[in-house]
Amino acid sequence: MGLGNLGDLGNLDMGQLTQYIPNVNFPASKDEVLSDAQSNDAPQEVLDGIRNSGKDTFNNADEVLQAVQGRL
Repeated sequence: MGLGNLGDLGNLDMGQLTQYIPNVNFPASKDEVLSDAQSNDAPQEVLDGIRNSGKDTFNNADEVLQAVQGRL
C-alpha cells in the first residue's frame, strides 16, 4: 500500500500514523498535530481527517487515529 494513496483510511494503523506525527507531545492542539503531519508528508486524506475533526485538542495518538478514520 502506497503511503500517498491510503484508499480506505480504516486500514491506517497506529504505526503508519506515528510516522506522520513523530514530534507531537500529547496533549496537543489540532494545529500542532496538523503542522507535524504536514512537515512529515502525511497524505492529504490524513491531513483532511485531522483538519475536519471536531476536536480542538488531542490527548493521545489514538484520538488522532480515530479522527482520521472518521470515528471521532
